[in-house]
Amino acid sequence: MMSWLMPFAMLPKTYTFFFFDSFAQIAIAVFGLYILGKLYVQPQLLSTVLPKTTTLRLWGVFVVVQLCLMAYQSVKIGNSQQTYGLLHSLVSFIQMILVIWVAYTVQKMAIQSFNDAKNFVKSIIWTIVGYSVIVLIPQILFLLGIGHFSRITNAVASLFERHWLDRDFYNNGSYVTTLFRLNGLEPEASFLALLLGLAFAPLLLMIVQEPIKSFKNHRKLYILSWLIVIFMALVLLYAKTTTGFLIIFILALLYWLMAPKNQKLWLFVLGIIALVGGALAYVAIPSVNELLNRWLFEKGGTDNRLGGTIGLIGAWLHHPLLGVGYGYEGPYIVDNLPQWSKNNYEYMAVYKKQSYPILNDVFGWLARYGLLFMATGAWLLFGLIKRAMIVLKSLGQLNNPEHIVFYRIVIKAFFVTIAAILIVAAVTPANVTSWPILLMLFFYWRVIHLAEDEVSSK
Repeated sequence: MMSWLMPFAMLPKTYTFFFFDSFAQIAIAVFGLYILGKLYVQPQLLSTVLPKTTTLRLWGVFVVVQLCLMAYQSVKIGNSQQTYGLLHSLVSFIQMILVIWVAYTVQKMAIQSFNDAKNFVKSIIWTIVGYSVIVLIPQILFLLGIGHFSRITNAVASLFERHWLDRDFYNNGSYVTTLFRLNGLEPEASFLALLLGLAFAPLLLMIVQEPIKSFKNHRKLYILSWLIVIFMALVLLYAKTTTGFLIIFILALLYWLMAPKNQKLWLFVLGIIALVGGALAYVAIPSVNELLNRWLFEKGGTDNRLGGTIGLIGAWLHHPLLGVGYGYEGPYIVDNLPQWSKNNYEYMAVYKKQSYPILNDVFGWLARYGLLFMATGAWLLFGLIKRAMIVLKSLGQLNNPEHIVFYRIVIKAFFVTIAAILIVAAVTPANVTSWPILLMLFFYWRVIHLAEDEVSSK
């Protein structure tokens, strides 16, 4: 079953817009059945997947405070097209909590040993290969002018592509055939960049950085991982999204920072060569010039992102400790929007008529949940990072070279993933409640536990 976890997570189509997005996807049914099946066969597992008492109390306080805020805001604001509404907010918030718990439970049940963790990594690699062959390569071939591939991309999109409500991105059957930009199965190109760059790239980058001679078929793994990394970089460029450029820069910087000292110099030189090559291509190749100008140097349409961020900051500063409550940030964003950010088509046609979306996750989390709970979450995350750092330094106590290198790869990938998510979330939505990212985060958490147990047993 473990090898099927990530493939189902990669199918993001939502079957209703009333539910929280990840709760309205096929993964919730598959993972829910998996959990029920496991508990039926092994009922003793229930006690192992229940969170600790302290964790349950923290979650309990968080949920109660959010429910009180929703009720208060519902009375204060009343009916507004800028809110989710009390019922929708309540249902979506509870579903978000359930999605996080399901991802946690699935990974805790599935990854019980070193071999389980290793098999999950194998499934990740083959999932990316399958996704590339079935979804991304046909889209690329269509964009290269091979017209009959539109049938394949539209057929796959009709089954699995996630769409935004009331948007015209998909008029010709799919996003790629309408806008001529790569999106995989995601609702738009930037979300494909988030999927590849935050869920998968950190692990693959650490595989190619670490010496993996102790692994079986290490040459094939090394070559395959490099091929996937290069392919993903090309996809991020070809998706024509500022988020893709941002993620490439972040991951390149983090890769350099995580590299051993003897690699840093030649990686720095390689980076300089890449920058010079990019600059020459920008000057000499019209298509590269147009790509970088349109999606990086002269990027337009940023009024809503900048204005929305300012609106979120205003919402948070007026409700600093507890936030405004899940689903009720919209009116406060609009109240704090600069006037210059309202004079664009997207605001007039979309955001003015529905709840203003969170376009910056860090300030969105602060506005929704407040400093008190965000600080609590940061404290818990810091505790996990500290434990990961301690166990990383202790891996030399193990006798098995394969285990040492595997744990090093996964723990370093965890550091890269957290850093990349936080940097991206400070600029734009990071989509951290998507199934692939949640599964990866709880996979890292499980491996840290496994490494701790193995080190302590020595």
